[in-house]
Amino acid sequence: MLEDDVFNELIRMRKRIERLMKSLGSVAKFEEIESFPVDVSETENEIVVRADLPGISKEEVFVNATENTITIEAKHKEKREEGEERYYIMERKFGVLRRVITLPAEVNPERARAKMKDGVLEVILPKKEKKKGRDIKIE
Repeated sequence: MLEDDVFNELIRMRKRIERLMKSLGSVAKFEEIESFPVDVSETENEIVVRADLPGISKEEVFVNATENTITIEAKHKEKREEGEERYYIMERKFGVLRRVITLPAEVNPERARAKMKDGVLEVILPKKEKKKGRDIKIE
């Protein structure tokens, strides 16, 4: 019984959010707000972030890293030519996609490097060297 109540409340919340978005001038429905998938993995010395950005060129991608986070933003512009063409289905997304990801370890952003191939962005972030303690002699 409790599960039904929680599920129904989630549906009511979703409808309220959609009404709010519509009142603010957004025509997108809640489920249409999309981002892009990412994988974050870790080796002994690096954090690796891979993001699927099909159809987006590297010139349309902005990456910013701090010691604890990485921000990936893609500005995908619609490339439609004027003419006699009529659309029956138009599902491809255009606009700004953005992800801010908290990293599992501190990194050195100055040494980060990125590459993009076949619509997959790969960012390699070297981990920050852990400061070693010092033995203190007791006098």
